[in-house]
Amino acid sequence: MDKEILINRLKAKPDLNLFVVETIENTTILNTLFEIVSTETSTIKYVCTKIIRMVSEQKPELVYPYFEEISEWLQHKNSFIKWDGILILSNLSAIDVEDKFGAIYQDYFALIQDPQMITAANVIGNAWKIVLAKPELESDITRRLLEVPKIIYLSKGKPSSECNSIVCGQVLECFEHYFDVSENQSAMIDFAERQLGSRRKAVAKIAEKFLRHHSDKRI
Repeated sequence: MDKEILINRLKAKPDLNLFVVETIENTTILNTLFEIVSTETSTIKYVCTKIIRMVSEQKPELVYPYFEEISEWLQHKNSFIKWDGILILSNLSAIDVEDKFGAIYQDYFALIQDPQMITAANVIGNAWKIVLAKPELESDITRRLLEVPKIIYLSKGKPSSECNSIVCGQVLECFEHYFDVSENQSAMIDFAERQLGSRRKAVAKIAEKFLRHHSDKRI
């Protein structure tokens, strides 16, 4: 599809769910979306990454050929593109028959250490998809998530314990998705028990719920 035509259509703010259906049916649109992301300076490129993400949720096989290009978004200077890249790659892990994820594994999970809370939370919140797709990585991924309480996240340029608490909550929600297949259940339960004392009440409640579900499964 012609780039300028597509840009004008997106500027008209179409129903994105319908646009995703159209993109799935006409993959030339997908090619143009990636072209816009790499060349356009306006905010329309963020709409493009969102559409690509939505397609990856429904038809990851259509987005998989662009895996390497999306991988470059992990280092993108724009956070919105980086965040969509994180989510898209997690969606693609389920069909990663060529093990392309192996080449970016370290860079991807290094973002847990990113001082920007939302970046780390996006990795953590979607890590379960990668665990289920690649169970051989479970122990290492779990180890990285268990280290979150030691990581410093920033708010307005200053260390924020509140941000760390929020990310710890994301860890618990991630654990919930794959606890039953984990080889590290005791460590997960220990983590949840420590979060009972979180200064953030919402996180303490997540920990309580987690322990109600799993505390009898300690091994």
